[in-house]
Amino acid sequence: MSRIMVDVETGEKYDLASFTTVEQQLAYKEVKDKEERLSKSENPFFFAEMDEVKGKELTKLDNKNLGWFLILQTYVDYKNMLRLPNAKLPMKPLEIRRALKITDSRTFKTLQAKLEELELIYTKDVEMYGKTYTAFFINDKYCFKTGLHGEYKNRKTNKAVKFFINTLQEVYSQEKVNSGDVGLIYKAIQHLHYNSNILVQTPSEMDEAFVKPLAIDEFAVSVGIKRQSIHKKLIALTYPCMYRGELREFRVFARVKVGKHTFLKLNPFIAWRKAGDPPVEAYIEFVMEYNKVNKK
Repeated sequence: MSRIMVDVETGEKYDLASFTTVEQQLAYKEVKDKEERLSKSENPFFFAEMDEVKGKELTKLDNKNLGWFLILQTYVDYKNMLRLPNAKLPMKPLEIRRALKITDSRTFKTLQAKLEELELIYTKDVEMYGKTYTAFFINDKYCFKTGLHGEYKNRKTNKAVKFFINTLQEVYSQEKVNSGDVGLIYKAIQHLHYNSNILVQTPSEMDEAFVKPLAIDEFAVSVGIKRQSIHKKLIALTYPCMYRGELREFRVFARVKVGKHTFLKLNPFIAWRKAGDPPVEAYIEFVMEYNKVNKK
């Protein structure tokens, strides 16, 4: 008689007879336990492919729709299915609307149709806990999670940006922040330098001597915002963050001065290309800028 094990995260059933030895059964359980701990860690994240931002599909979206698409990615599980944290079942359309801050069904249906037309998302029926549900999935060409068990565990991340889910959702939860602002963040990652998080023309250049930073006016052109508006937008994009036991207001972008030139740096608490959490030297500009503003 075979024993059936149910994955508490997905509802999928596994016949333990397929794991022929006790060691294999224990190894599988250990992997699932580690994956569950990762999903509940203090800084959960997903990867977004940075080069796809300038691909033919995403360039057809305006900043507003692009921002909605990025927020959707913060809800993917290890199979790229949309699901709320700690939920056992797929997200329902109403739950997705609330997550995107979309108040009417017509706007959501228009967005869904557009994303499906570009093959950015799709729906399919899934069997979970003995029932069939219609679930939303995001095309893994654009984002993924690297769990310890699953099809993405060995996927390369050298050209992907790690988005910290809680921080990005916190940014979007601010009343003053709209989906177009998040679209600006999404467009920024195509310029994100691996070592510094500064926006540059050559994001994959490892030799600092040959890195070419992106001027603020050039960034304005890249994200499709008028030069006169980009400065106000960058100043207004802030979010609350606990730092050393104190609630602070951090900016999404910091200004970095090199000689007579001023460049932009994306907050590493939001997006980061290296392994692990960003070290203090990666975000010192944001702390200093906060201190400078609050001394006035």
